[in-house]
Amino acid sequence: MNIAYCSPFNPIKSGISDFSEELIMELKQYVKIDLFYNKQPSKKEIQDNFNSYNIKELNKEVVRNKYDVIVYHMGNNIDYHKCIAEAFMNYPGILELHDFSLHNYLAGDTYIHNDIDGYINCIRYCHGERGVKIAQNFLNGNARAPWETHALELTVNKHYIDKAKGIIVHSDMAKQMVKGIRPGVPVINIPLHTSDINGDHELIKIKAKKLLNISPETLVLGSFGYATSAKRILETLDALALYAKNKTKNFHYFIVGKVEGIDVNSKISKLGMEKNVTVTGFTKLDEFKNYMSACDICLNLRYPTHGESSASLHRMFGMGKPVIVTDIGTFQDYPDDIAIKVRYDDNEVKDIYDAICELTKNKKILKEIGEKAVLYAKQNCDIKKNALRYIEFFKQIQQNQFEEEEIDNLIDKLFELGLTDDLYIEHLIKEKLQ
Repeated sequence: MNIAYCSPFNPIKSGISDFSEELIMELKQYVKIDLFYNKQPSKKEIQDNFNSYNIKELNKEVVRNKYDVIVYHMGNNIDYHKCIAEAFMNYPGILELHDFSLHNYLAGDTYIHNDIDGYINCIRYCHGERGVKIAQNFLNGNARAPWETHALELTVNKHYIDKAKGIIVHSDMAKQMVKGIRPGVPVINIPLHTSDINGDHELIKIKAKKLLNISPETLVLGSFGYATSAKRILETLDALALYAKNKTKNFHYFIVGKVEGIDVNSKISKLGMEKNVTVTGFTKLDEFKNYMSACDICLNLRYPTHGESSASLHRMFGMGKPVIVTDIGTFQDYPDDIAIKVRYDDNEVKDIYDAICELTKNKKILKEIGEKAVLYAKQNCDIKKNALRYIEFFKQIQQNQFEEEEIDNLIDKLFELGLTDDLYIEHLIKEKLQ
């Protein structure tokens, strides 16, 4: 089987770049993969193992005809995914949705460029007049941006879902929402993988702390990925200030990733926590993993959410980390005994503080939760197991194994609507199969 794989790759600094580069190294054992990019892959390992082409090459029919399946990885960043989205709309294939809500992408493609008609037309197609009313309220200056306040209501992804030959998502929530938009489409939930599942995670943690010159007795916490307001970094700092005041100052908090849109340094200074907090900026993957390995507790907070799943979260589980998450969206899929959930309202800071206090009552709690997290990762996030799920889904799409089910669903829907004209139904089915 020949696969055309369309995704960001490093040097594009995206979690999807890291995700894809790990996944394709597993997939290549089973299928032939060519990469299609908007910026040429820079890692030598990727260059040595794959042929890669500018995604504009897919405009050539002779190129597209070489592949049994074309996979498009779609996220919310307009700079990273515009060329992928355009290629998908022209030459539909399997759509892998890393962000379920694509409202930020739509805004970047239309509203930011004053293309108000394009913005409204897409809202109308995806969400009808109710969606238009919400968007118009914002455009008239009477409400905040819908991608901030209505991200999971106005997901603006129907135009993509309607064209997809199959859809891959990374949470049960997203799978059910896809079914609600297009019931007959082949869709599979493949949890985000991790290649870091460590049975000896306690020993690895001690070694990682040593590399960072941190005492084994110091409590280490960390937040990972782009440090934006949505990651609740400032709220976490407030909770840690309470912890320093009421419990102990023997902790260190690492903010690992590029800071965007928030003044973290001023906040740290205001709270007098310069000795307790390190902001690393963007790190290479090996450094990223080392900081994570050193953590006793990780935080993976997200509000507002766009229905995205977190690859970092699964890496945390694989490394045996108790994780504090926001009680919203895809995070609600995870067991409460490994993902400690906090509210995102006025109780947020107190909830974060209470969660840290509960986790640090004694070392036994952290150890027990860590063991459960590793077990969860082995069962759900093992990259080798997940790669086989991709391969099976690719084969099913290639062989049209979902076609009969989708046609049955279409016929049922037509009869529900009172359409009984056999010739017209036959015409619609032929159109569907083209």
